[in-house]
Amino acid sequence: MLPIVAISMFLVDIGAAEAVPAFARKFQANCALCHTNVPRLAPFGQQFLANGYQFPGTMDGGDTAKIKLDGAQGPVTLDTLSNMMAVRLRGDIQKASFKEEPGNGVDDRWAIEMPKIVNFFFGGTVAENISYFIESEYNTMESNEPSVKFERVVMQFSNLGGAQGVANLKVGNFDPSSLFSFPTHRQQLNPILPIADTGTYPPAIQRIPMLPYAFSSKMFGLSNSSATAGSSIDGGFNEGFAMLPFAPTLYNAPVQNGISVHGRPGGDGSPLLYQVGLALNDKADGTRDQRTDVYAMLRFDFQAAGADAQISGFWYNAPDAARATLVNIMPLMNDPADNSIVYAADPTDITRVGIGARAQWETVDVYFAYTQDSIDTPVFMGGLATSQWEDTATGFSLEADWRFHANWMFGVRYDQMDAGGLKRLPTVATATGSANDAINATVQMISPILKYYPSPNIALYTRAHINMSSSSTLPDTNGRVVGFSGQEHPASNLENVLAFGVDMAF
Repeated sequence: MLPIVAISMFLVDIGAAEAVPAFARKFQANCALCHTNVPRLAPFGQQFLANGYQFPGTMDGGDTAKIKLDGAQGPVTLDTLSNMMAVRLRGDIQKASFKEEPGNGVDDRWAIEMPKIVNFFFGGTVAENISYFIESEYNTMESNEPSVKFERVVMQFSNLGGAQGVANLKVGNFDPSSLFSFPTHRQQLNPILPIADTGTYPPAIQRIPMLPYAFSSKMFGLSNSSATAGSSIDGGFNEGFAMLPFAPTLYNAPVQNGISVHGRPGGDGSPLLYQVGLALNDKADGTRDQRTDVYAMLRFDFQAAGADAQISGFWYNAPDAARATLVNIMPLMNDPADNSIVYAADPTDITRVGIGARAQWETVDVYFAYTQDSIDTPVFMGGLATSQWEDTATGFSLEADWRFHANWMFGVRYDQMDAGGLKRLPTVATATGSANDAINATVQMISPILKYYPSPNIALYTRAHINMSSSSTLPDTNGRVVGFSGQEHPASNLENVLAFGVDMAF
């Protein structure tokens, strides 16, 4: 790996690199123009993003720093490769500890995940007010074999109708929350992914992820159904069938396929930013028909006493987005090896509302998000009707970062998830006299990070994730439900994660 990095640094001038350093090269700009603590965006950087990679207040995407080629049908302008391409490398050396061994080869030994993820970015403008962004990811951790795939591909048409900043259209695969005060991407603590099998039900969760729990789905007992209503089918589903309560989703998903419009009603000088959009996904009603999720966000920006601050609120509705799911208890009484499942009578809508805020004053950056999810109360028949469900859940994330030296940053994030969904199994499923039969569980995590920047585009860090959740055990089902046997709950089983790593972009 070191020779590759060295050659890459030799070939590409990284003196003014940033989170997407191609833009710094293109505009001959310092990182601090667009960033506070890389990768967090400063107010100017947020305006640059919203304006389709054109300087705020301008429509300069047609010719800035481009090569002009004359032709019979008129001139064509092109970006050089170094002005539209960047590479980001991330890697960890990490160690996790558990209350109980989670199984499936997951243990508390040191793990070297270097490189963990390599991202290739392409971004810029193709003409005035027409821009694009492409992210291709080489991921070594999500499957047995490394793979390359496109994560985000988006086109933006800015300043529609010639009105500066009033309306901008985005189409493609993108993060809906990119304009929110606490966006899913651009985190100081890169997400550490879960280790779980979502192709079985209930999902086998060896390790919960480390990411902002305000973004997570929060609901236990939901599935991405692949069968018709009320039917029972044997286990062995595609990956992603069981919906993890810890995974980012909906407005806070890493990527959604859809379309959105954002802008400032009074033009670029207005403190109010709006966003409305829709995302296209599959229904969880067994038909796999397409559903249309809709969302809206408002953000108010202001300055006071030398500080930049903003507050945001959003609403997101996903119709027929999931199915409440239970193991079919009656066959299991006679055949514990049978792990067929039963769906609730109808799929459920999921609605998420949330608020977020951010304040940046000199070298301190503080931001938070609070979200609440709600589902329809599931309806089951027979003995399964004795199951108990909570139809609301909340998540909260708060982070503060302090650049106490030109080369050093300290940050800490607190996350809490008060889960909903399946609360208790049907009465016939649990062992007689079981005192602890809770399925959902509150998660509380505190995550400090110390970063050293030898260069603006390179960060060396040490980080920890400390699980402060109270100990909780899954119900004892005497083998009637595969996956529940009275062991420590996955939400509280992880004690902590310690990691050392590097995050570089060039």
